[in-house]
Amino acid sequence: MSIFDGTWITERNHTTMMNKELDFISNLSSYKLRSILFRVGSVSAVALVFMLVTTRIIGGNAAHIPPVQYFKVILIFNIVTELNVLLDNLSERYFPIPSRIKTRVLLHFLLSLMIGLFALIYFESQIKYLEVLQEPITWLMVAFGLIFVFILIVISLSLRIVSKWIASQREVEALRQLQMKNDYNALQDQLNPHFLFNNLSVLKSMIRYDQEAAVAFTQNFTDTYRYVLQSRDRTTVSLEEELEFIRSYLELHQERLGEGLQVSVDVDPALNPRRIPPLSLQLLVENAIKHNVVSTDRPLNLKIFTSGESISVENNIQVRETSYSTEKGLANLTARYELLTERKVTVTDAGGVFRVELPLL
Repeated sequence: MSIFDGTWITERNHTTMMNKELDFISNLSSYKLRSILFRVGSVSAVALVFMLVTTRIIGGNAAHIPPVQYFKVILIFNIVTELNVLLDNLSERYFPIPSRIKTRVLLHFLLSLMIGLFALIYFESQIKYLEVLQEPITWLMVAFGLIFVFILIVISLSLRIVSKWIASQREVEALRQLQMKNDYNALQDQLNPHFLFNNLSVLKSMIRYDQEAAVAFTQNFTDTYRYVLQSRDRTTVSLEEELEFIRSYLELHQERLGEGLQVSVDVDPALNPRRIPPLSLQLLVENAIKHNVVSTDRPLNLKIFTSGESISVENNIQVRETSYSTEKGLANLTARYELLTERKVTVTDAGGVFRVELPLL
């Protein structure tokens, strides 16, 4: 396994861990056991801190507060929280983010406030309702309750936004993978039935007149299609692998085209471990052969060479009049590179020479 693959796997594992953490955070408003326990634990801790701060503000002694009072405060906070969770889930059904978000916030706040006040009054004033309203601690609890409700609303909306963002990121990633798969299939289409038919015709003639050459031709033929199948689920391959494939692929064409196809390959061996999308060179070679005259009188000069951090495929331009191109192949290759790197594919068409430069990854 190459350094590139190892780094990619490490990054993928790190991303997976981050996604799990984000999943947990975004699902805090769900009714999964882990989420419920987390909410109860964290809200109970906040309630205790709230009780201690309130007692300190009014000059009381926390040690003199009956345990039942702590229980009431914790219970009120958890009731308000769980009802807010219910409101959030109902709001998402009828006022999904981002539509009507102002209405959702206002409605959520008013209902939460009503719930909090009702819970407070119910637990503290079953007998002496009016007396409770005259206690400073009651209004202090109301003030802190308003702050708590506001924080709950902000948190619930933030979690909902995070959840939406995660869902959109996953959708983008799914579309990205689908696009890469479709682009790869488009590259595979370059090895079209005509290519298969032409090579089988050549093989048939070679078997009749030169069986040893036919064996070598068959080996190149099988190597070519084996590489295509093995690269199906790979995002990138090493430059060395791609070059081995392209040599077999070119030998098939040279057997058919003879002196009409002149090929030179000048690649720095130090760049062999670098990465490249599979079938990239094949697409460029196929385009050059498909769209230009290739004959003994007018040979097609094809050059594959590296320079700096890139590899280029270059050919002399002698356009075939009957050639038709949708230019989808090169567009798909460019799109694949845009998904893998910020470096651009460079296309040059000048001075009777057509060149495509691919960044090495």
